[in-house]
Amino acid sequence: MASGDVIVKVADKETLDRTYANTNAILAAVGEDVRVKGAKRYGLKINKNDSNPATRCTYLFDAVGMTPAAMNYSTGAFDFGDWGDVFFVKNNYPAMVRYDGTEDYKLDPNDHTKKADGTTASDVANTAYGGNAMSVFDGSGDKGKIWLSQFEVGNYEYMIISNVQYDESYNDDAYVREDGSHADKLYYPMFGGSYDGTRIRSLAGQTLMYNTNASTEITRAKANGNGWNIGSWSKRNLLDCMLKIMSKTDNSQTAFGQGQTSGYVNDASQNYGHLATGTLTNKGQFFGYKDTTHEVKVFYIEKWWGNRWDRINGLLMVGGEILAKMTPPYNLTGKDFEKVGITFASSGSGWQKGTKSSRFGRIVNSIGGSSSTYTCDYFWWNAGITAVALVGGGCSNGDCCGADYLCLDKSAGIASWNIGASVFLEQPIAA
Repeated sequence: MASGDVIVKVADKETLDRTYANTNAILAAVGEDVRVKGAKRYGLKINKNDSNPATRCTYLFDAVGMTPAAMNYSTGAFDFGDWGDVFFVKNNYPAMVRYDGTEDYKLDPNDHTKKADGTTASDVANTAYGGNAMSVFDGSGDKGKIWLSQFEVGNYEYMIISNVQYDESYNDDAYVREDGSHADKLYYPMFGGSYDGTRIRSLAGQTLMYNTNASTEITRAKANGNGWNIGSWSKRNLLDCMLKIMSKTDNSQTAFGQGQTSGYVNDASQNYGHLATGTLTNKGQFFGYKDTTHEVKVFYIEKWWGNRWDRINGLLMVGGEILAKMTPPYNLTGKDFEKVGITFASSGSGWQKGTKSSRFGRIVNSIGGSSSTYTCDYFWWNAGITAVALVGGGCSNGDCCGADYLCLDKSAGIASWNIGASVFLEQPIAA
């Protein structure tokens, strides 16, 4: 133990309740030593019995008293509230990243057509560039990785983000490489996946890739080189938690923007109404509109919901039972996946009502809500197949879309006008 470190000894249930501000949570911490020096914890408690997406959310720990972040649709600017200097917001930046995983250069945070110097033209829309435009979360050195704890006690769900592994309930699943080692940085695509004839790209000014099956999407993503793949459930869940905590609401569309959730046309020559990538390159880290015809942008990432469904690894429904795998390697069959404790019968759809929070993230477990209650997002399922998760929704889905919108009723072999994938990168191991 380093000099000056503070250790909290959580000896019993009574002490546990006091230590965690009477949340009656983190039961796994009983009897454990917890290192808290320099720790920041931003928590959200969600009341399952409250259907109002805003009032059901209560801030915990270092988030208490903070002003939430949200789009100001009147001024057309994003209001960071008290979140602009929080580590996972401050240490996020846009960059061009080579196929070999090398960060080439940072982009101007408010105009991605330029390099970080604000004058030199960038390669953000250059298909001849040997790499992709990526949103980087830098947890190296003393910046702090994004550690996540999720659980529930009684009628309450909890999601807590920390810059350290505060106790054993905090995980860094999104950082785990395929060989089991742990990275310091996360690389998310700035743009929805397009196809250059060889690989999936993350570049501006391109046509979204669609009408592909899961195997094709994975092959095209991996064609970028070592460490590249389509998205994963652990990365999706982590970013969704960051959005929920920042905004202090379960209604992601109200807080960040509706996304392009209308505009479908039954015409392949118009790409069925999909917007081209890069429509928000002249906007900042977060941006959205109140209407349903524009993209939404969070953490420099366009299209986190709307425009086109994105297929991801790590979350399946097999015979009605939801299975998750939080770290690679992944597959499309469910081998080595774990049961999350949620099962649906038959097939169906509906507005999400109940959700379950656990080590496997936050996942819908019942329907009966609406577009303005609970998570405010929709859910589809099919218990008769092995379904691979689709997230976010598309340009024909309207209010159904959002951070939590989930489809578990399409097999890996399904290819459609509204389904594709985007490319993510695993940080290379330093030589």
